[in-house]
Amino acid sequence: MQKPRLRSPSPAFVISLLALFVALGGSAYAATGLSKNSVGTKQLKNNAVTGPKIKNGAVTAAKINTKGLTVPNALHASTADSATNATQATSAAPSGAAGGALAGSYPNPGLAPIEAWHEVGAAGQPAFQNGWTNFGAGFSTLAFAKDSAGFVHLKGTITAGAFGVAVFTLPAGYRPAQNLALPVAIERNADIFTTGDVELFQSGAETNAGFDGLSFKAG
Repeated sequence: MQKPRLRSPSPAFVISLLALFVALGGSAYAATGLSKNSVGTKQLKNNAVTGPKIKNGAVTAAKINTKGLTVPNALHASTADSATNATQATSAAPSGAAGGALAGSYPNPGLAPIEAWHEVGAAGQPAFQNGWTNFGAGFSTLAFAKDSAGFVHLKGTITAGAFGVAVFTLPAGYRPAQNLALPVAIERNADIFTTGDVELFQSGAETNAGFDGLSFKAG
């Protein structure tokens, strides 16, 4: 009985085995032969690190370059540059009751009205002096008032007093910064002094005078 003859492996078989050994050896080296921190940015392909491969919380705000960063779903994101201090915008406008020259309340106050007339000769108001009194007969009574802009307004028709002396004296806060000579009705002047004295100077035999429409800025 003849012994079986052993055949030599074919060249193709030998090359296949060598290729298999090289491939296995390279995989084993890749799995076990890389040292720690040996893979860097040069070894990573573009888009190799995707969202699912990043651990939650691994990327913090300090690691993000916010320049050019946009948030598509942010409300009015394209106008965010003008939103600096936006949280204080609603409290920037004044609110509450207005004061000074204004009346009402913010945000829509109005100009404060002129104060009530101070009637000369009334209780608690300046008194008539040197024989002067209201003319009566339905004519306006002598009074003064100040508006929110600081102007003092006069009204009234008076009679039968002495000229060149005080008709009445304006209180502090209603006096001019300089002495004034203002024309009044019935062809004469009224001198209003910084002391508050209001005097009339006679022109002719007329003994009456009218202050209606007279005004000046308080000093």
